[in-house]
Amino acid sequence: MLGTLIACALTAGGCSDHQNVGEIRMDDASLKRDLDLIAGHRIFFGHQSVGVDIVQGLMDLKTGTGASGLTLVTLGQAEVPDGPYFADALVGRNSEPDSKCDMFGNVVGTLAADSLDVALMKFCYVDIKGHTDVQAMFRYYETTMDDLVQKYPRTTFVHVTVPVTERTSWWRRTAKQVLGREDEWDIASLKRSEFNAMLLKRYQGEPVFDLAAIESTYPDGTRSKFESDGKEALTLVSAYTRDGGHLNEHGRKLVARELVRTLAEIIRKRSA
Repeated sequence: MLGTLIACALTAGGCSDHQNVGEIRMDDASLKRDLDLIAGHRIFFGHQSVGVDIVQGLMDLKTGTGASGLTLVTLGQAEVPDGPYFADALVGRNSEPDSKCDMFGNVVGTLAADSLDVALMKFCYVDIKGHTDVQAMFRYYETTMDDLVQKYPRTTFVHVTVPVTERTSWWRRTAKQVLGREDEWDIASLKRSEFNAMLLKRYQGEPVFDLAAIESTYPDGTRSKFESDGKEALTLVSAYTRDGGHLNEHGRKLVARELVRTLAEIIRKRSA
C-alpha cells in the first residue's frame, strides 16, 4: 500500500597545487559510527542529477566500510522497507524549482504518514540562471517548508544550499569581455550565492547542509571563489567534478561523507 502511495506522489508532482585531493579513509572509526547511527532512522532525500552523484557516494561509503545496516532505497524502483531506510527520489523538473518543492511535499506527506525522521531536498545549479528571480524562488521554498514543518512536527527538515559550478575558463571570459558581453555562468553563480545567503540567514540555528561550501572548499581549507562588483560567488573545485557541475568519484564521496556527518549530528540532537 505504501509503495503504491509513493508511486502516486512521485507522479504528481583553481591553482594546480590545490588539486591534490585527500583520500577519504573507509577505516575511519567516526565514519562507521555515523553510518551506523543514520542506518537506524528513516530519512528521505529529494533531488535531481547532482543528488544522484551524492547517493552514489553514499553507496561507495557503504561498500567501502561494510556498513550493511544502511538500507538505501530509490523510490519508484523498490518498496519502502518496514524498518529504517535512507530513501531518495528524483523530485520535480530541472529549471522548474517550484515543481521540486511541490513533489517533495507530496512524497514527504506519504512517508510521514508512516513516520519519517529526517527529510531534505536540494535544488540543482540549473534551477538558478542569470535571469532567475531568486527572491521569488526563495519565497516559494520558504512557504513550502513552513507548511511541511507545521504539518509534520515529528520530522526534522534539513535545508540544503544550492550546488555550485566550476567557473568558466579565463580565456572564454576574456573573449566575452572583448565582445562586450557578460559571462552568463558568472551571473548565474552570483545568483546562486544570493539564494544561498538568504537560506543561511533565514535558517540560521536550524539544520542546514551547506553543500555549496563543501563543493567550493579545497583540502587545505581555502575556497574556490571569485568577486564581481563587490559581490562574492563560490565555485566548484575542479578536482571534485567530471564536467564542471556534477561530481566525480572523489567529489561524490567527499560530499556524501559530509552529509553522513551532518545527518548524524542532527540525529544526535534529536535524541538528546
